[in-house]
Amino acid sequence: MKKDFFSLAQAKILQITLLSLSLLWSFSGCQNSPGNEQEKELEVWIDSLDRNSRKIGIKKSIMLLDSLMGTKEEKSFNERVQYYKFMKVLSHRDSTLQQDALNYTDSLLLLFSSVRVRELYPTDYSKALLLKGDDLFKQKEYYKAYRNYYHGKSFLTALGEICECARYSSRIANISYKEENYHRAIAYWEQELKELAECPKADNFQLEFIEVQGSIRNIGMAYVQLNKPDIASTYFQQAMDFIDKNESKFPREKNFIKFARLVILQNQAEAYALKGEVKIAERLLKKCLQHDPEIDWSVEVEQQSRLILTRIYIDTKQYDKAEEQLNILKTLPAASNNTATASMYQKLEAYILFGQEKFREAGGLLITSLKADEVSKMKKNGENKSDVGALLQQVQRAHETELTVAKDAQKELILRFSILISITLCVIIYLIWRSAKKSAANLRAVTELNKAITQSNIVLQDTVNALEQAEAENENVLKIVAHDLRSPIAAMISASHMVFWDQIPTSEQLEIVTAMQHSGEMANNLIGQILQSSSDREKISKSDAALQEIVQSCVDMLSHKAGEKQQKLEFQYEEVTAPVDREKIWRVFCNLLSNAIKFSPRESTILIHLQKQGDMVLLTVRDHGIGIPDELKSQIFLPSNEARRSGTAGEQSFGIGLSICRQIVEGHEGKIWFESESGLGTAFFVELPATATI
Repeated sequence: MKKDFFSLAQAKILQITLLSLSLLWSFSGCQNSPGNEQEKELEVWIDSLDRNSRKIGIKKSIMLLDSLMGTKEEKSFNERVQYYKFMKVLSHRDSTLQQDALNYTDSLLLLFSSVRVRELYPTDYSKALLLKGDDLFKQKEYYKAYRNYYHGKSFLTALGEICECARYSSRIANISYKEENYHRAIAYWEQELKELAECPKADNFQLEFIEVQGSIRNIGMAYVQLNKPDIASTYFQQAMDFIDKNESKFPREKNFIKFARLVILQNQAEAYALKGEVKIAERLLKKCLQHDPEIDWSVEVEQQSRLILTRIYIDTKQYDKAEEQLNILKTLPAASNNTATASMYQKLEAYILFGQEKFREAGGLLITSLKADEVSKMKKNGENKSDVGALLQQVQRAHETELTVAKDAQKELILRFSILISITLCVIIYLIWRSAKKSAANLRAVTELNKAITQSNIVLQDTVNALEQAEAENENVLKIVAHDLRSPIAAMISASHMVFWDQIPTSEQLEIVTAMQHSGEMANNLIGQILQSSSDREKISKSDAALQEIVQSCVDMLSHKAGEKQQKLEFQYEEVTAPVDREKIWRVFCNLLSNAIKFSPRESTILIHLQKQGDMVLLTVRDHGIGIPDELKSQIFLPSNEARRSGTAGEQSFGIGLSICRQIVEGHEGKIWFESESGLGTAFFVELPATATI
């Protein structure tokens, strides 16, 4: 077989097409973030559009996706990422939308302007860098493209994302292949396979199937270009074995798996043709000639298969069959859109005409194709061509320079920080020395002060002991007085029972006698408490009692005293019950009412109001007397005689009744307070918890 008909440069057309299609799959097939329900719905839509975009049309697919996104009031971050990535993929598939594809990449990268967002979504960020690198490479911005690739891989390596690193190795391999640096391409594809082998299995069709079988097959094609068909055949068989073993894991991807098988069959045919085994190559190629409408890219496979078959027929001098295949090629889609393809078809036709001894026509076509090749070659030579190895080394050196600068800045920062710490330590040591010097003087002063305080404590302790002894003596005197009062009070109570022994008293007399008896009993109980120990006197024995009866008892007892000053007692009440110590609360109410009578003028009115407020009971005793001066208000409830004053009729006051009242009320978990204005009167309030109702 003539080597000319298997020109390596021309065989690259299918490889470039297949590599591009594989790259497109990497962005439409990897939707592995969970997301919420809305994000999952969007994934389903995108997957459906991806599978059917060539059938329904690229622009219509874009319109459908835009319409779907327009229905969403709020778009999550993952939804926006999915949208821009797939719009990039769709625009890339239509040659008239290449500028839109670039814009979608830039919009995608803008989503990752924050370092925090990049760390939260490292995989999506790496894919965005990958897309941007592809765009820069197509724009022949090679250094920027490789810089994007390198930074993307460095970012993923730092985060331990070994799976996504494989995509970058694949990128460098594909570019090296396009630049005919096949050994470097093989090295990077082998590196990709190692990285994919370390990637945990997660049912990811792109990483677990497409990338693996694609890398194995691409290594085989690189060996075809190196004219090593036997090694190439080994890799093609490995790729086919891999598909047989793993296709059951991805039942939804059967169309792509069919496509992958067709591509490998075509690659095997090329290898057999290169070895001179033409019959086997022809048989394999004929399997690839039937276009399957369910496979999006089978037209490209058919086109390349017929191209290889045409060359085989020319080489074996079967010119009629070669002409038949060439005519079919010219009818396939996109047959004349590419200048290089048209020139290649002219050259093949010239070979066929030459074989048919139509020399004049063959010569004309050959000259035309040679001119087109010359123009294409001159144009290609005028373009910048990248050297993958040199550019990668340049990017790596730039990265190392950046790291060196960063390390130098870090060292300078550490140095400055060390100097600052040293200065701080010196200041601290000086302050400690000065403080120690002052502390010695202060210690001597504190020692003298402690001696004085100790002496004062001794004096205070003697004073406390004297006060405790005086209090005990007062307690004894109080008990003696109380004990001596019991007999006259008992005699008074007995006498009150015998006053009307032989006659019936009037109602007024009966009221007075009853009040005397009640007062005597209360006084007798009070004397009994005084004779008890102080701890026993402070005990409160609660039982449910009708408070209106206790207040009424106080009103009845003190009405005679109010009558002496021609005062009027008005008692308004609601029937309420509260858990109280009856005798102690009676003392509180009587004390407040007695004070109101004492400090009110003649012929005045004293208001007593008892009402329930929620789960509390409120007693109000309001008079129109002399009021409480501002300077005495803070001392009213103190157990001292500094706040005592004489009543409006010269009544004596001891100034300790209200302090006892507060102790009793607070012992009932209640509150007591007053409102007063000097010369206008005073109102005392007592609030107690009411009995809980069921």
